[in-house]
Amino acid sequence: MDNIEILKQTGLFDGLSQDELKQIEKGCQEQAYPMGTVIIEENDSPKEMLFIIKNGEIVISTSSTDEQGGDSFLTTLGPGEAFGEVSLIDNQPHSATVRTMSDSIVLLLPGKYFSSLVEVNKNIGYVVVGNIAKLICERLRSSNFATKHFGLFGKLD
Repeated sequence: MDNIEILKQTGLFDGLSQDELKQIEKGCQEQAYPMGTVIIEENDSPKEMLFIIKNGEIVISTSSTDEQGGDSFLTTLGPGEAFGEVSLIDNQPHSATVRTMSDSIVLLLPGKYFSSLVEVNKNIGYVVVGNIAKLICERLRSSNFATKHFGLFGKLD
């Protein structure tokens, strides 16, 4: 599958024209990661990079706060899914660890390149940030559902 199709699969670029997608693609670089590679470490400084999975699978986890330590599994992502989108917006330390579960190829879109595109074409920023907001809302609703129905975080008094 070509990179434009991968970009379309993420949903983050829904609403952009073919020409705008080509502009996004120009800034992407492919990076191969062997199985078990930590791409992002929780609490690390922001990478200011959008990561889009072209091939492979990754797992997202956070450090556990219980006595046993270890990691708390959050989700897995596969081809056509993205991570790191929040760092394009808030420039805060990463909230989770991202590790490859298999040999993976990831498209990297540097935040600086994205910002330079937005300076020239505000529509790109408007559309992509709107799509990122929708994605964050979906994840929040999913987290709220899990908390409510599965009691993942204990009960409040």
